[in-house]
Amino acid sequence: MEEEKDSYDEHVRKIEKEIIEYLVNSPIYSTRNEITSKILIYIILRKEISQNLLKNLTGYSSGKISEELNRLVDSGMIIRKKLPGIRKKVYTFETVEQISTARIKNVITGMINWEDKLDNIKNEMIAKRSKLVNMNGYDNIMKIIDFYLPAIKVYEKFADSLEIK
Repeated sequence: MEEEKDSYDEHVRKIEKEIIEYLVNSPIYSTRNEITSKILIYIILRKEISQNLLKNLTGYSSGKISEELNRLVDSGMIIRKKLPGIRKKVYTFETVEQISTARIKNVITGMINWEDKLDNIKNEMIAKRSKLVNMNGYDNIMKIIDFYLPAIKVYEKFADSLEIK
């Protein structure tokens, strides 16, 4: 594949890079891995961008970029668009609200999906309590489970109100 050149002026590109590094390290993106954050920020800053240009700008492999882009498209955070008249796809978004809403839905769905797992862990730990209770960390794990299980019920109510599931 032919390497795509960045059309931005080098001074603008330097400022863009500083913005990206700042945002990647900011609380708004701190819960995401670095590659996902960089891809999202580039898409927001550039409005639409090709996979090849993302590869060149980030230094990540084509495979890793492709994997992240597919995950973001599948999650509804971004969209893949074919440019008319040429065999080129770009990645874009409709609104920042779309990205934020999809992210919130993914977090809520992820939390809800943990309910059965946490229930199973708790039941297993209770069943094996006599062997585990004296082990360092047992009480802390039980406290975490007892904290999150009721919280998941709140997430379920929230999901129902947003018609997520």
